[in-house]
Amino acid sequence: MTAPSVTLGRPRARRFPSASLALVGAMTALAAVGPFLVATDPNAQDLLRVLEPASWAQPLGTDHLGRDVLARVVHGAPRSLGIALLCVLAASGVGVALGLAAAYGTRLADAVIMRLSDLMLAFPGILLALLLSGFLGGGIVPMLIGIKLTLWPQFARMARAVAIGVLQEPHVEAAELAGFSKHVILARHVLPPVLRQTMTLTTLGLGSAVMSISALGFLGLGLQPPTPEWGAMINELLPYLSEAPAQMAAPCLAIFLAVLGFTLAGQAVADETVRSESAP
Repeated sequence: MTAPSVTLGRPRARRFPSASLALVGAMTALAAVGPFLVATDPNAQDLLRVLEPASWAQPLGTDHLGRDVLARVVHGAPRSLGIALLCVLAASGVGVALGLAAAYGTRLADAVIMRLSDLMLAFPGILLALLLSGFLGGGIVPMLIGIKLTLWPQFARMARAVAIGVLQEPHVEAAELAGFSKHVILARHVLPPVLRQTMTLTTLGLGSAVMSISALGFLGLGLQPPTPEWGAMINELLPYLSEAPAQMAAPCLAIFLAVLGFTLAGQAVADETVRSESAP
């Protein structure tokens, strides 16, 4: 009876990462090729077709200015997801560099970097992004800076912890005694496990960045109209919720699926990392 139970359990264990990868793949395809497949101008207005329900020509209906909602959702995907990717890549680069500097540097450098990261973590991340975007007038650059400032401390603390652990391993100490330079040890022994561990934070950070970008867009501090962006679309359609609930639900569903996909993928990456490290 033991063998059948193991055989039946394996597919269930793999459904979770498969579903997350499929969802992330679908959102990535939407951002990459969606605008080419849906060639309708997302900013084209038709005031004679305001808040029309779904039809063959407009599968998600039209908004309060007669614009095609499907076209705006699809053309907004590269902006919402692309800006999120830029934010996370910038934050991970800065965070990993500072984390390695804290692990390799003096006690003073370690203390300064860690106390700075503690200060940033104590400050509400979305509030920092809101303040920076508000002072700088909104747009892509303030959004990138604000979200990057909220994410880098997590990468720095992770990189520091992993680097300190690796530097204490016997093979790394042997490499130091053999006379290898710090740069060689960093590239061959320290950086690979640091990057493996930060992959989880990178994937989870994408979901957090999408939420922050949508929140800034909803508050009018992100991309400015008429640029299609999911958070800004919710803000524009909110007054017409009772008249056009389907149009309002479209960008909400896109945000939900993107955040869900990245969150599930991050958990799957974390599980796979733990499994690979615990394997003999």
